[in-house]
Amino acid sequence: MRKTFETPGPVELTLKVPAGEISLETTDGSQTEVVLEPLHADEASREAVESSRVEMRERALGGQEVVVEVGEGRRFALDLGEGKRLGFSFGRGAEVVLKIRSPHGANVNLQTGSGDVEAEGRFGAVEAVSGSGDLSFPDLQTADVKTGSGDVSIDHVHGEATVQVGSGDISLDNAGSTARISAASGDVFVGRLRGPGSISTASGDVRVKELDSSLEISTASGDQLVEAVLQGAVALKSASGDMQIGIRQGSTLWVDAKSRSGSTSSELDVSDAPPEAGGPLVELRASTMSGDIRIVRAAALTGQTAVE
Repeated sequence: MRKTFETPGPVELTLKVPAGEISLETTDGSQTEVVLEPLHADEASREAVESSRVEMRERALGGQEVVVEVGEGRRFALDLGEGKRLGFSFGRGAEVVLKIRSPHGANVNLQTGSGDVEAEGRFGAVEAVSGSGDLSFPDLQTADVKTGSGDVSIDHVHGEATVQVGSGDISLDNAGSTARISAASGDVFVGRLRGPGSISTASGDVRVKELDSSLEISTASGDQLVEAVLQGAVALKSASGDMQIGIRQGSTLWVDAKSRSGSTSSELDVSDAPPEAGGPLVELRASTMSGDIRIVRAAALTGQTAVE
């Protein structure tokens, strides 16, 4: 199945795909092209494609909405926690391949029971919920991404970002605003966090390369590494895990660090109370039951400033 719609924009993609492979791409232009095919040469997958709804409708506030709803049949429910559930109807064993090419800036509302998502281009607001499957996105205005089981990889989010994973790793290269990240079991990597954030994982390590604002990190049994922080309140908590934080040159450091059965060390001079005024201030509160806490001088910047 192949359909092409005139979508001069703004465009919203509303997608419900029970299982399979999903590929999204944005380009220059004013058309949205949808290609839907069976992933396997079986009757269930063919029927899922044939019974799918693919249509465009004009939005009341302007722009177009392209809707893709795949298959009908067996009911599937995904428990998202906090009293929220997500339902799908689809044929048993049905898997499809969905490819969409739309104009830059398209918003995405995606629900999938079991499907990998690969995206290229520049998107607007992205909301994605997946029962299981890996999700990879490039450049987003905002992100609200949840998956029960699978890895999440995002290159850049300009605005607010919320990423929640049950079992899987999270990678966010650049967060331009508030970021809320949580994983029940998996490692978390953030390249640069410009706004306030919170990161939690029950079983996994956390690594943040550059921090320009306040951050809270909580782990049950994982190590925490913040390579470079310029300013802000940083709170690190762990039941069992080591902690290391690097402080940028020129920043003033205030520390409250406690480890019940581990060591605490610092390469920097610290003050007993926050200073009244001066350069950038880092307020560090770190506590762990059975881990070491280490404070170091961050590596020098090369070819960039800490705050742009």
